[in-house]
Amino acid sequence: MSSSPAVHESHHPTFKQYVIVALILFAITAVEFLIIVPDDFKGKGWTIAPLAGLSIIKFAIVIFFYMHLKFDNKLFTWIFLGGLALGAAVVFALVTLFFSYTPSPRQYAQIHAVPFSHEGGGAEHPAEPKPASEQTQPEGQAPEPSGSEPAAAPAASAADGEAIFLGAGGCAACHTIEGTTAQGKLGPDLTHIGADGASRQDGVSARDYITESIKDPEAFVASGVERANPGLMTSAITASLSDSDVASLVEFLLEQE
Repeated sequence: MSSSPAVHESHHPTFKQYVIVALILFAITAVEFLIIVPDDFKGKGWTIAPLAGLSIIKFAIVIFFYMHLKFDNKLFTWIFLGGLALGAAVVFALVTLFFSYTPSPRQYAQIHAVPFSHEGGGAEHPAEPKPASEQTQPEGQAPEPSGSEPAAAPAASAADGEAIFLGAGGCAACHTIEGTTAQGKLGPDLTHIGADGASRQDGVSARDYITESIKDPEAFVASGVERANPGLMTSAITASLSDSDVASLVEFLLEQE
């Protein structure tokens, strides 16, 4: 009794099929470059759908032919297609969310926003106002007389300073002032800073000392003051405060005697 050994035949694409697949992938990549290279197309929302679709097609071709999914059990194909569909749905849902929902910043952030600056150029910055002497007058219009006084800066108010200290400025999170809601334990106690400020730095008045401590807290750190540690407060913390905010804070702190 004789029997012939079973012959196992594996299915693979032919050389011709590999060449055709490679040409198709090259053509799809060329189309992608035609979409992403032109400056007029960069950053456009309409480019997302065709680029995502072409990427899915390329991914499927590679999986089906180069990884031989086309010649495996059909169950693996359905598993692959299910995962691909789920991933595509999640991506398109996120893209739709980001394009349709634009959150607005808080009012305080809008008022105290600082324009981004980048050394080396490349970023657009708001144009600096020219001095009155350099501003050009419209043709046929007489120039305004020079010597006019500039607009006065808003008056500093201790009440405004208290509101900044206890609220938007965030100072109360670290500092304590008795009799107020400021009960922070991280930075120095400022309950008597109006009186103590004059003795912190030789030759510097309380007003100047407090002003410098707000604008450039790292310039001078008083010795012998509890919780006054170098690096504890940095200029980044107060960078968003305007000059009027600083002036109001100084007036409020000078009253703490």
